[in-house]
Amino acid sequence: MIGSSRFASFAALTLGSSLALAGCASGGASVQPASQTTASAAKEALPFIHDDFPRALAEAKQRGKPLFVDAWAPWCHSCLSMRAFVLTDPSLAPLANDYVWLTIDTEKDENGAFVSRFPNDVWPTLWVIDPAREHASLKWGGTATADELRELLASTKGEGSEGAQRAEGMAAFRRGNEAASKGEVAEAERQFRASLAVPSHPQRARAVEALVSLLSSRDDFGACADLAASESASLPSGTSRATVLATGLSCATEGKRTALVASLSDACLRAASDPDPHAAADDRSGLYEAVVEAKKASGDAAGAKAVAQTWAAFLEREAVRAPTKQARAVFDPHRLSAYIALGDPERAVPMLQESERDFPEDYNPPARLARAYFEMKRWGDAKAASDRASAKVYGPRALRVFVLAADVAKAQGDVAGERKALENGLVRTERSVLNDKQKKLRASLADRLAALPR
Repeated sequence: MIGSSRFASFAALTLGSSLALAGCASGGASVQPASQTTASAAKEALPFIHDDFPRALAEAKQRGKPLFVDAWAPWCHSCLSMRAFVLTDPSLAPLANDYVWLTIDTEKDENGAFVSRFPNDVWPTLWVIDPAREHASLKWGGTATADELRELLASTKGEGSEGAQRAEGMAAFRRGNEAASKGEVAEAERQFRASLAVPSHPQRARAVEALVSLLSSRDDFGACADLAASESASLPSGTSRATVLATGLSCATEGKRTALVASLSDACLRAASDPDPHAAADDRSGLYEAVVEAKKASGDAAGAKAVAQTWAAFLEREAVRAPTKQARAVFDPHRLSAYIALGDPERAVPMLQESERDFPEDYNPPARLARAYFEMKRWGDAKAASDRASAKVYGPRALRVFVLAADVAKAQGDVAGERKALENGLVRTERSVLNDKQKKLRASLADRLAALPR
């Protein structure tokens, strides 16, 4: 699955600012009620410790086992997809004794010590930590299928390669991951390029993915797009190919590389429509999303609408097939984005109302409802949904939820309400550990507040 924030995302905007997402109405096939897929949550296949890094680290030291950490966030669709479809996969059970397993909700203030020590800009981020040194040997921004996760973990142990050349490619990949975990970006790039120089080894596709993502993260859009274009055709289906294509298309769009935008858009659509079981539904959704954004950026409104219609139909089918309530709700943010792109946000209301009933403690369904109502200009309903979300939200995500509340108040001409929402966003995040992007967002709230008339 393509990690959230790996490239520009409609889903990130659905709770972000007053930035509008254009589109127009669509027909489409009728969808069975999502309640037909509300089986109880699937059980985790591994013995996870939840939100207790000191306990997990102590256990890893005592047992002499590496510590695996899934650093996730409740608003992140890729995180939820992994938790619903991957970490419940029984095929992972044989790994239970190989690691101490930990999940960390990065939004919780009580997890701030871990987040400060092991920061991430991509959700989820998967870590493998050596308990003796308390240093990471793996920092992987993004997710994986069950098969890919097993292969990725094997690579940290030097397993899975034969022959000196293949072994060197794997070793360079491991060194690149270790450098990335320390924030040594130049060294990580050097090692990933060395890994790519080996024509065939088990983690070469992951090395391409890592390097494309690294280039994107430092806004080297030309190199990112060129690498994606040159490597994507030879990559096997699965998470890495989807991420390389979507990230490369985003880079080509940002860099205004018209020819590459066209060719990578075509490649994304082919991969998105491919029913290959190696590609998760969340991957394929991200590919549709990237093409919609690329077409919108180029001014091709009709093309964006056509792709959004296909995207929405795909997501509706996947939601109907989802085996649990949690698995069905994975698709909520992308469905909302697709409906907004079609200019029909009202289609999102029933599914989000159902999710709010199913998960009464979760701030995401009412926050997304507020966005849908905002796009529909139903200000009263938007405020009511926003108030429900604001009462439940915690951590850095409060910034986006309260910006949305401020946008709703502004649309109603309520300056006092706008001011209160911005003040609440700042107060509620005083103790939160923020990455650089979140710090900039928080500063923008302060600037907006200061600009309001008294």
